[in-house]
Amino acid sequence: MSLLDRWIVHCADPLGRGAPPRRPLPIKRIGDLIDQAEAHGVLGAILQNFPPFREDPAFAAGRDAARERNRANAAFSLLLRHEADGLTADLRDVPAAIVKGPVFARLLYPLPSLRCFTDIDILAAEEALPRIGEVLADRGFRLAETHKRESKWLHRDNDRMMVEVQTDLIHADSLHGIVSLPYQAIAAAPEGAAAQLMVALIHGGAHHFERLQQVVDICQAARALRGGAEQERFEAMVAAANARFIAYAGLMLAARIFGEPRCRDLARALGPVRYRLAARLLLDRTAVMSTTDYRRMFHNWRRLDFRILIRWSSSR
Repeated sequence: MSLLDRWIVHCADPLGRGAPPRRPLPIKRIGDLIDQAEAHGVLGAILQNFPPFREDPAFAAGRDAARERNRANAAFSLLLRHEADGLTADLRDVPAAIVKGPVFARLLYPLPSLRCFTDIDILAAEEALPRIGEVLADRGFRLAETHKRESKWLHRDNDRMMVEVQTDLIHADSLHGIVSLPYQAIAAAPEGAAAQLMVALIHGGAHHFERLQQVVDICQAARALRGGAEQERFEAMVAAANARFIAYAGLMLAARIFGEPRCRDLARALGPVRYRLAARLLLDRTAVMSTTDYRRMFHNWRRLDFRILIRWSSSR
């Protein structure tokens, strides 16, 4: 892993834990640091945890540039959060829940600006779709795309504002018959710690952990999950979703990247997992960090093989 990657990974932990890399990052790489951190969704944590931004006047221009970008991202997230709050109120009696971005930012992160997002995700039961469509239309959204288990709505006055309505967090036909997380799986407590960790794992696994932000989400959700009944609920969700492999892979990836023992403990508590060693070989810091630059083409085979292992390991 490159020096730039090591600094991004170190600073990405919202809690700022772990020892920083021994070598300082050259000031000429500050633009790359900002670009890559933003691409991985962790620019807010870089602003908070990158020591030269606090201690070295030579990095002041870079700090100000990063702050301006993060301020814009946080402002857009705030706009979406306001819309998500309105949707939550309008859908109070509907079998549906806002998931991922705004919920993670509110429940899992010490500051909302540490977890920016670019759209709103609704996980809903099939029977709720007509009512959700009515609510979205009343709030100024139009249907832009329809796919199996997913539809995309754009606001008529600002097409950057997108709402994705999903009946399952697993969209791909190649995986849906094997792993599944519908609304019913989290309906009992959509904002509970078990549901947050389950959503983070399924979301990251379905996207092959292609952004560091997805791994941070898992780490933060694991830290929030207490033992006892809450952990039992999580393990029951994993079993019901047939997602033991994805859950193990995501938790161990977060454990290795951020040194978080809670992730490792939760992974081991899942019991025996087929192909777990292969998952650890395929998924590492380089596989995650390479997705936003020229290295992607050299490591894409890892993510493709991981997708194959999901099917093999989870076949019923």
